[in-house]
Amino acid sequence: MLDPAFIAAEVARRYDLPGPVDAFLLYRGMNDVYLIKDGSGTQFALRSWRKTWRDVDSVGYELSFLDFLREKGFPASVAVAQKDGCLWFKAAAPEGDRALALYDWAPGCKFGECLSEDTAHRIGALFAEMHLLGSEWIGADHTYSTDQAKEYSVWMPALIDFVYDRPDDLRDYPIIAERMAERFDKLAAEGLPMGVCHRDFHPSNVHVNEDGQITLLDFDALGEDFLMQDVKNYTWGNLFYGYSPAYGEAFEAGYASVRPFTSAEIENQELFLMAKAFRLVSGMADSSRSVGRGTLRFRGLDWLGDYIKTRARALELL
Repeated sequence: MLDPAFIAAEVARRYDLPGPVDAFLLYRGMNDVYLIKDGSGTQFALRSWRKTWRDVDSVGYELSFLDFLREKGFPASVAVAQKDGCLWFKAAAPEGDRALALYDWAPGCKFGECLSEDTAHRIGALFAEMHLLGSEWIGADHTYSTDQAKEYSVWMPALIDFVYDRPDDLRDYPIIAERMAERFDKLAAEGLPMGVCHRDFHPSNVHVNEDGQITLLDFDALGEDFLMQDVKNYTWGNLFYGYSPAYGEAFEAGYASVRPFTSAEIENQELFLMAKAFRLVSGMADSSRSVGRGTLRFRGLDWLGDYIKTRARALELL
């Protein structure tokens, strides 16, 4: 962890903010996040990426896209430019240089704290608009890859270690991973829509203020993926938190009002719901190597395993 006093000094030196600048550690994880306050009382969020989670190129990809969204007037929490115009900087850490960036503070509260079907519909419409802007940003000639859609394959050794005492999972998860990768490649070859995706959108990664202003945030998993996967990540997150399915349905209806789903996307809805659960458990296993094995919030390994395997069997992946 980088010392908050060091963070405050670096922000004061690099950014055009009124002093004094204070920094407070909010939470630790694959990113360390600090609350920054300047002399006028304005708040910002500063993210420090773990070297093992995101390299500098990945950070640059995210921040460049967010800057494009800013130019388009899209409501996202975006990086603040330094005095020299750069959107991020580096700091030395034992594991290697870590990238850091200062972000606008997203106003309001998490959507999960102010649930509304109307707001869920508006969030969905904005999310579809983000996907369309992503296509504009990346360019019509870009060729998408399924590498990030299959990122869980890289995490399989960690997942096997994570479920070492669960023989059914040890048997089933490698089979599901291999067959799901084959299915993804097939769908991509058939032209299932792909694009620039948030890849971790859920009810806690969108804020709503008291005036109904919506702000999307936490784009640090940004990458290429199936657009329907990005949609179902949110729908599944709504289920994971235990919220009414009505909010997920409203989100999807709002999305489809801007970018209607293709028939192939609708046919593969269950695949992407299952894939989200599988990504979560495999990603959690991989991140545990850096941040330790904590308890699962809301759902446990039994629930996740049942959810994944029930759908995998129906999809003929197991």
